Amino acid sequence: MAISPLAEALPLSKPVPTRLRRAVSSFTFLLLAISSVIGLASAFAQDRQPSTTHFDVEELVDTVLRQNAGIQALQASVFAAEARVTPAGSLSDPRLSAAVAPETLDGLDTPAGRTRGPNVRVEISQEIPWPGTLGLRADAARKDAQAASQDVASLRLRLAAATRTLYADWRYVHRALEINNANQKLLEDLYDVAESRYAAGLGRQHDLLQAAVQRQRLKHQAIKLQRLQSDVRAKINRLMTRSPNAALAPPPALPALGKTRTYDVLRKEAMSSHPVLVRIEKEIAAHKDREALARKAFYPDFKVFGGYNSLWDAAEKRWVVGVGLSLPLDRGKYRAQLNEARAQLMQREFELKDQRSELLSELKRAYAAAEEAEHTINLYEGKLAPLARANLSAARAAYGAGDGSFLDVVTAEEKQLEVDLNLERARTDYFSARAQIARWSGTHMNATHSDTRFNLDMFFQ
Repeated sequence: MAISPLAEALPLSKPVPTRLRRAVSSFTFLLLAISSVIGLASAFAQDRQPSTTHFDVEELVDTVLRQNAGIQALQASVFAAEARVTPAGSLSDPRLSAAVAPETLDGLDTPAGRTRGPNVRVEISQEIPWPGTLGLRADAARKDAQAASQDVASLRLRLAAATRTLYADWRYVHRALEINNANQKLLEDLYDVAESRYAAGLGRQHDLLQAAVQRQRLKHQAIKLQRLQSDVRAKINRLMTRSPNAALAPPPALPALGKTRTYDVLRKEAMSSHPVLVRIEKEIAAHKDREALARKAFYPDFKVFGGYNSLWDAAEKRWVVGVGLSLPLDRGKYRAQLNEARAQLMQREFELKDQRSELLSELKRAYAAAEEAEHTINLYEGKLAPLARANLSAARAAYGAGDGSFLDVVTAEEKQLEVDLNLERARTDYFSARAQIARWSGTHMNATHSDTRFNLDMFFQ
């Protein structure tokens, strides 16, 4: 039977009894198990530990854009596209060939007048395409790399908009829980008042039942909000490539935004330099180069060569230089390649039209959503919220004075809750709509008429 390391370390002068060895082994195993449990508990606690560091929306956006694996993957593809530019514009490798006359290897049968020893032929050649071909290949590869870089910028815009939207949802769910908690406390106070009036013979049991039902509704609403909170936290952590249960700090208030620029200004910004459109424009330029390459395929390619041939009797004939050219006789093949290049160019041009239409449609929708949310905020802040508070205050005062019914108080409390939640939802929708405007216009979401063009590279570093 194997002896545990702890038993071997004991300074015993006689053999260790079997029962003692088993006890020591069991004790060692128990220590290891306890250590493992403590380690797992520590790791779980670290993952679940709430963060004490507050962050704002731009800090969150910056973190997402630095840690998101999708951006890193696209950046790697850009590096790969850039690396293809130099080979595309380079000549093919020179070709070296050599041959030997086998029967001259021993040097005995070499005819008179020829070089004694092995007779060989050595030639080096270089293929040269039709003038301008290499430049077009390099230009097409360079524009492909530029198009790939626009994919990175486009993904950054999309991730920034998604992050800001989730941040607004994160803020909303916290405010909704605060409002729910405040209404639960309010209802507790109302329940105490109704219970006191019922005990004094001034109220009805129906009032208590109404309060109990409303309390359960608020508790159920809190559970739904907590589930939504968990979902939003998981989505934010996913953008940062973290564990879905990783802790997030409670968000501060949403930042104040300047007045939205007019739709016409945003439309011009989007049409002039949005990454989605620039990418297709670069692809169109690359396909124009490929169309020009297909036209050059109708012309021959050249080959220059030089060599030495010791098989010739006369020494002055052994060194040779020359030039060759391909014969593009199958014109149908090259016409098919040209038609393919034209069709691919036409495809990209139609894609550009379609993408412009989609981009403008999404920008218009986001702009309309922002206008609607802004109108809703003004309506609730200016009229509905004050009226709901006054209505609840009046209903509570009337019920306390014995002039009103408890149902009026509960109804006023429900309206107050609805108004508060709708106001927070409108603020969230407005912030999200502004984030989408920034995405589809390619500008900073807080840009105004006097702002300069939004620099993606400066913002996302």
